[in-house]
Amino acid sequence: MKSYKNKIISILGDSISTFAGYIPTADGKNRHHAKRYPQDDLLTDVNETWWMRILNGLEARLGVNESWAGSTVGNVLDEHKENEGPDAALASVTRITNLGSNGPPDLIFFFGGTNDIWKKRCPLGEPLSLSRSNKPNLAATKWGTTLEAYREAILRLRHFYPAAELISILPGYVLAPYTKAELDEASDKLIEVCNIFGVKYVDLREDGITPENACKYLPDKLHPNAAGMALISNCVLKAL
Repeated sequence: MKSYKNKIISILGDSISTFAGYIPTADGKNRHHAKRYPQDDLLTDVNETWWMRILNGLEARLGVNESWAGSTVGNVLDEHKENEGPDAALASVTRITNLGSNGPPDLIFFFGGTNDIWKKRCPLGEPLSLSRSNKPNLAATKWGTTLEAYREAILRLRHFYPAAELISILPGYVLAPYTKAELDEASDKLIEVCNIFGVKYVDLREDGITPENACKYLPDKLHPNAAGMALISNCVLKAL
């Protein structure tokens, strides 16, 4: 593994990557980011999160943790509604440009899709229908399919941070709110998108959390506890 000591790592994610005090708060420019962690029945120490385990292990520096509970990669709304809307989507220019607020990141973890599979705001789509152009549409705020939004997120991340290493972290198995079959379909298609655009990915279906043992790692059926976070971080480190 190459050295990441003192490198800046930023995170673009949803509730699984949140922790109060480490994600953006309302400041007149950014909307308030809802958090999931800390939570007594999940974990209460930031050092137990998947991303802080990696930062500590690599002796890297946190750039911006642009994570927001409930947010999706894509968007279908014209206005903001709670944790959804044009600037709340992970693919939004607002959230992606926020990643560089503490300096250009050397490595970006893009960890989204869980809420897209769950909420089903728009169809998943087909990889073969995507444009192969490497130019992002920076004016777009809505997308017709989840895969279109995912593609746009990748292209925007590369546009704003051309020197950064990008790693996409795919959703993992849960007990709720989506099924194993729904996850398998979405993950297989997201992998196709990553391959089309040459993005390294982490398939969390290989992290050790399975439909059979998920209750041990996901107390609320969706969000990992400390033991679940350790499995995620180990899986991500293998990709590095």
